[in-house]
Amino acid sequence: MANQASHAFEEILPPSASASSSTPTKKVSYDVFINHRGPDAKETLAASIYDTLHGMGLQVFLDKPELELGDSIPSETERAMTTSFLHIAILSTKYAESPWCLAELSFMLKTGKKIIPVFYNVDPKDIHWICQGKGIYADAFSNPKIKARYTSETLQEWKRALQKVSYLSGYIVKNGEFVSNNLFSVNVMIYDISL
Repeated sequence: MANQASHAFEEILPPSASASSSTPTKKVSYDVFINHRGPDAKETLAASIYDTLHGMGLQVFLDKPELELGDSIPSETERAMTTSFLHIAILSTKYAESPWCLAELSFMLKTGKKIIPVFYNVDPKDIHWICQGKGIYADAFSNPKIKARYTSETLQEWKRALQKVSYLSGYIVKNGEFVSNNLFSVNVMIYDISL
C-alpha cells in the first residue's frame, strides 16, 4: 500500500514527504470517499454529504474529520480511496487549481470503483473540452507555475481524468440546492450499491 501511495501522490509531494507515506495506516475501511477542494466545498456541500451518509451508518472519508494527528495524509487518503466502494467527486469552480484533488481524481479512476460527480456551480459541458485547452479549468492548466512543476504526462493524465468524469452521470448543483433536492437520491443509490 505504501508504494501505491507514493505512486498516487508522488509528483505533488516534495521528495522529503514521500518517506512519510510509509507510516502505518489505521485499520478502518471506508464505504464512501469524498473528493473535493476544501476552500470551495468542505464546510458546505462536502460537510452536508458527509453528515448525511455518516448518519446512515456508513464509514465516510472526508479528510478533516477522519484524519488524526500523526496520520500519514497520503497513505490514509489512498487507503480510503482503495477501500471505498463509492467515490463522490465534488467538481467546484476552482477544483482544477488543486493538484491534490486532481491526483485523487486520477487515482479514483484507476481503482475502477463507482464515481458520482457533483458539478458544484460548474456545468459538465464546460469540462468536456479540457483536453483541448478549453472550458472552465483551462486557465488552471495554462498557469506557468503548474506547467513548470508537473510533467506534461501528469497534466494530460489529470485532464483526461476530468474529461472522463465530466461524462459520468451525476448531479449539477447551483449553490446549496444539492442537499435539499438530491441527497435522498444519493442515499437510495448508495443503499442499493452497498447491498
